[in-house]
Amino acid sequence: MNMRFLIICFIMFATPVENWAQRKRDKKQEAAQQTPETAAAKTHADHDRKVEEYKSSRNHHKEIQDDATRKRMKKNLKKAERHSWGKAQPWYKRWFKRKRIS
Repeated sequence: MNMRFLIICFIMFATPVENWAQRKRDKKQEAAQQTPETAAAKTHADHDRKVEEYKSSRNHHKEIQDDATRKRMKKNLKKAERHSWGKAQPWYKRWFKRKRIS
């Protein structure tokens, strides 16, 4: 028992740690295989697909609401556009502003 334990410990510590883990893919080789034109076309197609999926899911979400909920959603969207659309504060203003508890 003691000899087996020593042999197992020796084998574990004698092998490099890299052999214990799974091999990582080399991203440089994958990127080198694609030409810049195909990579750009692929990213453009992926972006278009994601935008279409987002729009369709958003429209589906709107369609399954009842009339009162849709009206409330529209009112809240207009209010948000009017008050705070595109006016995100930088991090230093968010960190050091006065916290108001209402």
